Amino acid sequence: MKEPIVRLPSLPALALALLFAAGPATAQESATAPVERLNTALLDVMQNAEALGYEGRVERLAPQLEDVFDFATMARITLGRHWRDLKPPQQEAFTEAFTDFSVAVFADRFDGFSGERFEILGEQPARRGAVLVRNQIVKSDGEAVPINYLARPGKGGESWQLVDILLDAKYSELATRRSEYSGIVKNQGIDALIAALKDKTAGYAAP
Repeated sequence: MKEPIVRLPSLPALALALLFAAGPATAQESATAPVERLNTALLDVMQNAEALGYEGRVERLAPQLEDVFDFATMARITLGRHWRDLKPPQQEAFTEAFTDFSVAVFADRFDGFSGERFEILGEQPARRGAVLVRNQIVKSDGEAVPINYLARPGKGGESWQLVDILLDAKYSELATRRSEYSGIVKNQGIDALIAALKDKTAGYAAP
């Protein structure tokens, strides 16, 4: 029996349209490849979290995360219709702030090791050639926490990049951020959102 097509009702229609604008999958590697690299990188910083400290985790994770995630696309999706109203320098500034914040969140979340392991459970086709990679972190007591990723072919079509995280297998981080960011941009402007992201990123580094 074929696995069902994955639907993501929590992600708005416009975001889906942007997300899958690249068309059908053509990447040569498996969609699980970036998740495998990500899991390896996360396990490494978890096992060395105390020695690395927060800044060390950021430094080690940043190049790995920027390799496996398409932060530019994710940044565009989170702003939705507001994106096209921005000038190129504003788009670049937001993408940079969004990327730095995303790395900071990972460095903060994965700050210790207690015998956890990651498991990739397989792939499911999503809309327009995207793929949902089913993944979980298994705690030392055996409890499994789903952390799924949505992947699509990257630039050049030879590899995959991740474009969303589904915590507990259902809560889209992009949809959550889009909802939060839209109100800030509408009421205060893009500069206020960029400043807020920079403040949050700096807050993770604070003692």
